[in-house]
Formats: sequence, structure tokens, C-alpha cells
Amino acid sequence: MKPKSITITKPYFSPQTQKLVDSFEGAEIYGKPKGASRTARIINKVFCLITEEHKTASPDELAQNLRVVAKYFIDTRGQMTPTIINAINWVLDELDQHLSSVSDISTFILHRCESFNRLSIANLEQIQQHGASLLENGMNTFVYDYSSTVAGILKRAGKQSKSLQLIIPESRALDGGLPIVKTAISSGHKVLYITDAAIGQQLPVAQAAFIGAESITNLGGCWNTTGSTTVATLAKNYSVPLYVPTELMKFDTTNPPGTIRTPVWKDIPAIQTNDPILLHKNVSVKAYDLDHVNSEQITAFITEKGVLTPSQTVLAAQSLFG
Repeated sequence: MKPKSITITKPYFSPQTQKLVDSFEGAEIYGKPKGASRTARIINKVFCLITEEHKTASPDELAQNLRVVAKYFIDTRGQMTPTIINAINWVLDELDQHLSSVSDISTFILHRCESFNRLSIANLEQIQQHGASLLENGMNTFVYDYSSTVAGILKRAGKQSKSLQLIIPESRALDGGLPIVKTAISSGHKVLYITDAAIGQQLPVAQAAFIGAESITNLGGCWNTTGSTTVATLAKNYSVPLYVPTELMKFDTTNPPGTIRTPVWKDIPAIQTNDPILLHKNVSVKAYDLDHVNSEQITAFITEKGVLTPSQTVLAAQSLFG
């Protein structure tokens, strides 16, 4: 049975807020997707801008506008990663207690957004520190697809005068390899850039492998860019430690314990637009939107709470979300 299609009505955005929304909506079409944590911080900017641009003296109208926009982001980007749902719920929690005036709401939203952003950046600092501590000068390190969190670890390692021998596949599903190459070069690392088809050739020589995480599952695994399952399976086969740097905010709080989401079968614009022949009516360029990596394939998550096993990560996330 096909899932029922859900019609999502896009709320009105002013030109300034629309520009922020455009910075992450559809960005994968141009091979420039934003990470979940960064997207959450951009959405916070949207909330703040909405309160600044509000024209009437009605606090109820402003609160309703914020809720409508929040629901839109939850129904769209939030279906791709629980980070957005968790972040929005965190920011708007207790909004109902600040409806005395427009000024009260504005102050509350500004404070919550600033607090969330400071916490998120502090968490990423901790993750960078923990991740860089696992790396040694000259270490052969495999990095699959772009992750701002992984990129931060590579930058921190470079600042610690650790020059790594990086193996970076192209990651064609999102063109995620080149952004990592740029970070690697600017951080003083050496790079072997390979085709995705050569992952099996080069992963065995790595001393550690890194992937990002779109979300942490309640079973101790993670969802990440298409191709991550291939990397995880080969890393397990060749006894290469696989690390997943991520904030605990990415924990899946939407699916019942013991279950995980169902991936979405969708087009891959980053590949489909490479050649006109791929646009032919008889050709499909599709894949599931994300890969699931099992907990058994993950050596450790690198979180703000330290380097944790998958089971420890689930317990830490459950504690965070009560």
C-alpha cells in the first residue's frame, strides 16, 4: 500500500526570511546540503526575524505565526532528521508562558535561540576535542561524505599539528567529497581523493574511518548519506574502527523504542543533472534518501559527553530527553 500523500502548505515568509529558508531548502539539488545542526541554527534565525518583523500588537497572532512556521519546518525538514524536531521543541518550549505581550515573546524567542546556539556550538567544540584526541600525526584516516562535525575534527587536528593522510571518496550522492577536501587542504592534511567504486581498495589501509550522522537511532545505530552502509560494512570486515561524531541532539525521539524510520525512495539531483541522457523518460536516478548503519558496525559515537559506545550513546541521549 502506498503511503498517503500529505499536502504541506508553505507559510508566508518575508523576502529576508525566505532568503534564509532558501539557504537550506533544496540545497541538495546544487550539491550544497546544510548539516542538521547548522540548519537548526538557521531556523532559529528565522524565528528571531519573524518576531522582529511582526507588525501588530497581538501576542497571540505572533505566537500562532511562530507555531505555523515551526510546524512547516517539522513537516518538511523535520521528516529528514529528528534534530530539527528536537531543536524546534527545545526553543519553543514554554512559549505559552510568555504571551503577555509581543515584547515578551520577542525577548523569550531571542533568549531561547541564543541559548540553543551557544549550547550547540559548545557541544561541537567538545566533539572536536574528543575526536582530535583519537588522531595521531601521519594517521591514515578515511572520511566519507561531508559533515561539518567531522570537518571540525579535522580542523582541530590540524591546529594540533597533526598532519593526516586522508582518504576521501567523491560521495556522488551529494557531491560531499570535495568540501571535505577543501577543509583538509586548509588544515594541512594530505589527501587521496578516490571514486566511490574504489572504497573497497583503499579502506583496508585506513587506521580509522569517520562518517557523519543525520540522526542517532534508538537502537544505537545511525542514519547517514547514501553509501555509508558500504563504508560501515567494509570497515567492519577489515577491522577498521568506525567513528560517528554527532551531537546527542540528533537522537531520534519520534519513533517508538525498538523501531527505526522507513527510508524514502527519491531522485538524486546531484547525479541526475550531470548528463542530459539521465533525464530521459526511460531512465531513473534514484536511491533511498539515507543509509542505516547498524550499532554493531559502529566502534563509537563521538559526542559532547565523550567517546561512547552505541549503547552508552543511547543511554546518554535518553537521559538528555528525559
